[in-house]
Amino acid sequence: MMISRVEEIELFNIPKVELHCHLELAYRPETMKSWAIEDGDLPGDCSDEDFKNKYMILSPMNNLPTVLKKFLISRDRIKTLERIEQLTFEACEDMYLISNVRILELRYAPSFVLEVYPELGADKMHEAIMRGCNRAELKYPLAVGIICLLQRIKPVSENEYWADFAIERKGEILGLDLADDEVAYPPDPFAHIFQKAKLAGLGITIHAGEPSVPEAPGNIITAIEKLSADRIGHGVQAIHDLRVIETLVRNEIPLELCPTSNLLTKAVNNIKDHPIKRLMELGVKTTINSDDPGVMGISLMTEYDLAYNGLKMSIEQLKKCNLWAADASFICTEKKARVFP
Repeated sequence: MMISRVEEIELFNIPKVELHCHLELAYRPETMKSWAIEDGDLPGDCSDEDFKNKYMILSPMNNLPTVLKKFLISRDRIKTLERIEQLTFEACEDMYLISNVRILELRYAPSFVLEVYPELGADKMHEAIMRGCNRAELKYPLAVGIICLLQRIKPVSENEYWADFAIERKGEILGLDLADDEVAYPPDPFAHIFQKAKLAGLGITIHAGEPSVPEAPGNIITAIEKLSADRIGHGVQAIHDLRVIETLVRNEIPLELCPTSNLLTKAVNNIKDHPIKRLMELGVKTTINSDDPGVMGISLMTEYDLAYNGLKMSIEQLKKCNLWAADASFICTEKKARVFP
């Protein structure tokens, strides 16, 4: 069933909160295509279809690691400070114009880009991101916050360095995240890093319980009990473990759920199997997010449409998810109040 124009307007008119969006993968496709052509990675006469085939994930991949490898192609185009600032501004602008997002958290991994372009420098890259955020906040009624993401595939010592980088920039950087392949790299070895960041006043969100494997729900418990998580990135596999659900409810830990992403990574086999509505009915604080809107060809509006039309969530349920997201955002209350009714 197609969504009606009236329903589309009603969904758009919800002032939205986006908690889980990876900046490096939130590009505007036409911009990424132009960079690919400029860099000689694609021919000047390449079609939109050629670009999509190489750069985007539009149908389910074999597994999460396969998806993560695809991300590297886009990463390699983010090679100048000018591009980083443009990427950031356009990500913010599209969130507001396309989806009526008012509170936006963008997460990025300094190690992800700097491992191929170390000459950019961590400080200058962060400053370019902040310029992009500030330009968007001046132009639109948006409150933007930045989360520093640690890659669990990197050595613990390297992640200690980046956590200190984030702590030193507390205020501009609001939180710390842990991402990448949670099957081969469980969260336990990084516990001390996140405990330190929590004590320093950073918000903590951990990618956990994402892939469809038996150990995934247990990673959610570890993230909460050992890494001091305030929020869980994805957490879609919580539905398979009552103990995990009870822990989330008891501790009032929100899940940052990303329906399309969960389908494309095969975290769920069918979008109608996505458990967001069931988790909500069980008392879990659920939020709706886009994850990687550029590479996946979606927007937050896509996800609201999917939740409403595909998962049969009511407008009131969507508004409730959104209010939970606003409350869970690491952005300060005063800044949120200026843009979110």
